[in-house]
Amino acid sequence: MVSKATVKRLSSQTQQYAREPKQNRSKASLERLLSSASEILAERGYNEFTLQEASKRAKVSIGSIYNRFSGKDDLIREVHARELGVMEVETAVLINELRRKELQLRQLVPAITKEFGMLLKRHSKILRPLMGIASVDEVVAKRGKMHFAQNVGDFERLLLERKSEIRQENPERAVSICFQIIYASLSRHLGLGTEPEIIGEGDWDTLLDDLSRVSLHFLLGHPDQLKAEPSATG
Repeated sequence: MVSKATVKRLSSQTQQYAREPKQNRSKASLERLLSSASEILAERGYNEFTLQEASKRAKVSIGSIYNRFSGKDDLIREVHARELGVMEVETAVLINELRRKELQLRQLVPAITKEFGMLLKRHSKILRPLMGIASVDEVVAKRGKMHFAQNVGDFERLLLERKSEIRQENPERAVSICFQIIYASLSRHLGLGTEPEIIGEGDWDTLLDDLSRVSLHFLLGHPDQLKAEPSATG
């Protein structure tokens, strides 16, 4: 579990849209504002998010919000940066914990699938509206893509530490394909970038188990089995 101190430190490093507070009281009020804004965005989405509600919930004045942000979109961009920072810390912790266990590929794939899935699930309520915003906000989209590539890359590099156990001609490509399938399937279940009615479709634990089995079957399969068979006519 990531400590609050670590999260707070990382959050301060990712604040690029807010004017940097210098007093401890100001820093505390900014932290309350970002936390409240994140909660409201997760609960109501972008369209129903208002600075007035954020001000009321965080117990900060509208004037102080405009003193730090140019408006609603800048505040949400800061919430986005803060959320990605928290996920980055959690990912680093997970990677280190899994690496210390020195698991073989057969144990590592299910472990990574589960931990990556739980990471997405923990943050799914805020990721849903943020991913919707990314479709119309170039700043959010660019930062999100960069963060996603970095986090997925960390998990892929961990898997490739067991490269000698992967029975594919191109282990890097094989691992990348597996993660594309894992991410797409988990995102669909959690409603990240999909229609609301799809959220929660199917059993979560069964999905994790199925994804682990499919990935292992692919990574451990012999390359010759995947080559196209010659046609009967030659």
